Amino acid sequence: MNVTIKDIARLAGVSYSTVSKALNDSPLVKPDTRRRIVELARQLGYEPNLAAKSLVSRRSMTVGVLLPSLERVALSALVGRINDALAARGYEVILSILPPTSAIRLFQRLQVDGIVVFEDITPEARHVETVTTDIPVVSIGASHLVGSRFAVVDAKRKDALREAVRYLAGLGHKRIAYIGDARESDSKQQEKVAGFMEGAFAFGLSAGDALVLDSGGNTWRHGYDAGRRLLELDGRPTAVITGAYDVTAGLLRAALDGGLRVPDDLSLVSYDHIPQLAELDVPVTAVGAPVDAFGERIAEALLDIMADSGPIRRETHLDAVLEERASAVRFPG
Repeated sequence: MNVTIKDIARLAGVSYSTVSKALNDSPLVKPDTRRRIVELARQLGYEPNLAAKSLVSRRSMTVGVLLPSLERVALSALVGRINDALAARGYEVILSILPPTSAIRLFQRLQVDGIVVFEDITPEARHVETVTTDIPVVSIGASHLVGSRFAVVDAKRKDALREAVRYLAGLGHKRIAYIGDARESDSKQQEKVAGFMEGAFAFGLSAGDALVLDSGGNTWRHGYDAGRRLLELDGRPTAVITGAYDVTAGLLRAALDGGLRVPDDLSLVSYDHIPQLAELDVPVTAVGAPVDAFGERIAEALLDIMADSGPIRRETHLDAVLEERASAVRFPG
C-alpha cells in the first residue's frame, strides 16, 4: 500500500500541512520537527505524488533530458554533472532517448518544469520539422526543439580544435590528422572540422599535411576502424586530434594493437574534456569545455529561464580549455 502524507501526519502526531511543509523544507517548521518527519517518511518508504505536488505548487520539480543515445561516455558524463547540479537545487531528472516529438509528448504528460536537449542531427533527420513546446528548453547546440523560453548552451568547438592544432604545432608536429564524425548534416561536427582546418592554416600546415579522416560516427567501433585505416596510410601523420571520447578510445586501441607507441610514434589530443580520458591505457590530453563547468552552466541556464514567465532567448558558449597529459610529446624531427 502506498504511504501518503496523511499517514505520516497521523503517525507523527502533527497536521497534514505541517508534514507537507516539512517535506518541502519550509522554514516555517521547526528544525527538530522537520528532521523527525523526514526521517519517518524515509522509514515508511514515502514517495511524493508528483502530479498532486504540481497541482499545488505549479511545479513538478522534475526536468526532462533528451539524448540521442545512452552509450556515449561523454554524454553520460555531462548528464551526470547536469543531474548533480539540478539535484543540489531539489530537482529530479528524467532521461529519454525517444525521438523529439515523442519525448516532448512524454515530458508534457509528466509535467516537467524544463527540458535539456542534445541531438545528433543525422542526414535522415536534417529536414525533420521542428517541435514547438511551452516548456522551457535548454539546447546543447542545434536541435529540433523551439519554444518561447529557450536557451542555447554550447562549447566553442571551433576554438577547441584550433587550440589543439596550436598545441601540437607548437610541439613541432607538421603533419596532423583530424579523425572524427565529419557528416555535413550536423553543425556540431562541422564546427570541429572547420576549427581544425582554420588552425592548420593559421599555424603553418600545408594543405597536404592537414588530413581529415571521417570516422563515420562517434562510437568506439568508429574510432577503432578509423585507427586501422590510419595505420595503412602512406606518410602517416605524427599527431592526431580526435573528435570525441569514444572515437579516441577506439583509435588508441587500434594504434596500440598495430604496434604504435603513444606518444612516441603518435601524439594524440582528444576533444571532450572529461576525466575519463585520464583513465585510458595512455592518459590523453583533453581539449574542450570542462564537463563540470559545462553541466553547471546548463543547469543555471535552465533555472534562469524557468524562473522567467515571459518570452526569452539566450545563448552562451563556453571557452575551450586544454589539459595536458601523457599522450603528446615534442616531435623529434
